[in-house]
Amino acid sequence: MSWKRVNVWNVLILGLLAGGVLALVAMGLTLIFGVMDVVNFAHGEFVMLGMIVTATLTNVLGLSPYLAAALVVLASIPISLIIFQLVIKPSLGRSLYVQVFATLGLSIVLQAVALIVFGPSTVSINDPVAAQSVNLLGVSVELGRVIAFVAALVLFFGVWLLLEKSRLGQEIRAVAQDNGAAQIVGIRVERVYLTVFVTGIALTVAAGSLIVPFQAVTPVSGLSFVLVSFVVVVLGGFGSIIGALIGGLIVGVIETAAGYYLGTEWSQGVLFLIFVIILLVRPSGLMGRATSGAHFAGAR
Repeated sequence: MSWKRVNVWNVLILGLLAGGVLALVAMGLTLIFGVMDVVNFAHGEFVMLGMIVTATLTNVLGLSPYLAAALVVLASIPISLIIFQLVIKPSLGRSLYVQVFATLGLSIVLQAVALIVFGPSTVSINDPVAAQSVNLLGVSVELGRVIAFVAALVLFFGVWLLLEKSRLGQEIRAVAQDNGAAQIVGIRVERVYLTVFVTGIALTVAAGSLIVPFQAVTPVSGLSFVLVSFVVVVLGGFGSIIGALIGGLIVGVIETAAGYYLGTEWSQGVLFLIFVIILLVRPSGLMGRATSGAHFAGAR
């Protein structure tokens, strides 16, 4: 029985490490939806771009993947500003169909650009720092996974401080609760939307950049990430930052366990099954609210 206990412990630790980064991937999605009421179907493509651009800078320029990650996140800011003005802003306040087609179209464009620029081949990196093995609670893991997990928690704490302790955070929560009332009291709603979108995309790109030291990427990898993101967000509750963290950790453990015990080909199928069960049993998620309108639950 001892080997089984060891395997279970290994799966738990590796799953939690993966789940922390998955939670960061999903946080951008839940932040944008919770405040702006926009479901971003291009979310996975931003993860993919964070991965593939970071890997390319690392391989071509010889940069550390973490320096490359910082540069990629900074570069995502002006790009997300342009996307907000051209794609997201015109869809705000429109029907769900407009938003779906706008973000799906954006997804197709981003994937096509990645294919043209980087080609269809798989891109990966071999960083000696990230590849080092370290002992974590008796489990040998890659240092890159630990760095990604710690960085994800730091970013979560930073977003929590922004939302709970800053004036901007108060404005974001006010807009999420009632954008009309927020506008009446002088809050610039469009500025808040722009800030939230740019922040959500930066977090998503950062998650991709943190993943690539230990996971290969192709221009079509975004589909798998958007699926995982929706499962995490639905499990945790749409609009809940803490729910995204809890959901990410749970999904990380489940996905790792499914891959280990059933085979990696079953991981996506298990996620689909979880997605359907959650929608049937508790559609509002673990931390979500079964309400209409704005769905943002802040840092709760």
